Amino acid sequence: MDITEFLRIRHVDLAAIAASARASVGLEPCDLLLSVGSLAEGLGNDKSDLDLLLITSRDTDALPAHEVAVVVGTCLFDIQIIPRRRLDAVLARFAVWAARPWDITRIADIGADDRRLLHRLLHCAVVHAGGRSDLAAAQPDLSSLARLKLQIARHTSRTIQVDMAGHLEAKDYASLVFASQDLLGHAVDALAAGYLLTNPTAKWRSRLLASLPAEWETALGIRPSGWSAAELFWRLHRAPERPDRLEAGRHALKIATFARAAFAWAEQRLLGAPCDGRRPIRWPRVDRVSEDAALPYLAIDVDFSAHGDGVMIGRLNAFGTPLGLSRREFEMALLFDGSTTPREAEIAICGSYAVDASKRLVDHMISRVAEAGFSVTSGRN
Repeated sequence: MDITEFLRIRHVDLAAIAASARASVGLEPCDLLLSVGSLAEGLGNDKSDLDLLLITSRDTDALPAHEVAVVVGTCLFDIQIIPRRRLDAVLARFAVWAARPWDITRIADIGADDRRLLHRLLHCAVVHAGGRSDLAAAQPDLSSLARLKLQIARHTSRTIQVDMAGHLEAKDYASLVFASQDLLGHAVDALAAGYLLTNPTAKWRSRLLASLPAEWETALGIRPSGWSAAELFWRLHRAPERPDRLEAGRHALKIATFARAAFAWAEQRLLGAPCDGRRPIRWPRVDRVSEDAALPYLAIDVDFSAHGDGVMIGRLNAFGTPLGLSRREFEMALLFDGSTTPREAEIAICGSYAVDASKRLVDHMISRVAEAGFSVTSGRN
């Protein structure tokens, strides 16, 4: 449900809301009164609240409160009052962050409330705009806000992956499952960011995924499941029946594999790296034969970063030499999912399967990743 439908069934209009706000807090030429939240974004329902945001250059100490309730007909609405100086400070910090080089090792100096505010400014309906107000000047750049959502997801996920490795080592399999589901949530945030869906609120993740195009898996370059993004999120999030080593470990590996591909795709979309120029994979139809063993998984704490014309992969918070891969090798590494066979991977990436084993890219990849200690089987972890 959107604002129009919500107001229609309540027999209220924006003009009546503006009149009530004017009577309660006054509306001056410098003021912007906006309708924001789930209804403004088309995510609401008939139980949703209509959130109002007043941006003003007035001295807020002279106003009755920082949040004011107004009654219109039989409806009660809350107006959150934001001083323009506070918004300008948020926009200034956001501009400083956006101008810096991409860095996932440091968290952005923009909190959750400020991220929600920036998002809402891009998804709003104007209730009142004074002659000296300027909504466009108050709105952030959409692509930069999407990059911020991705950066926070990437930064936070690295910590979670380290925790997952620790839970596995400590044989704390229940905590491993919960941490894996947390990682999945951030991977979904990255996926949504790649489609410029900047809502930072976790409760809308599934709804945002429902808006992704049908070919989303092809773009991501993972083994196709045939499910929608929302359905795959549901299935991956489902915890194993018991938190034992085998089932919890497999659950964690599947999620880490999906997350890695989602992060790589989102960085490609928003940054042009680390898979710049990557074409969607057309999955081969290959009949499996008896010797077709599945590729291993990459370990749950293996992460990546662009490096020149290639990609470096390595284990987080662990001593060891990272492994340098070409872009094509990295695309193949993303198919180390415990299910795809070497023949399928090589045909998907290279277009054919080399007859001579010495020429098979996938065989070299298996050896290099194993020698570096970056691969595991679902039964061994």
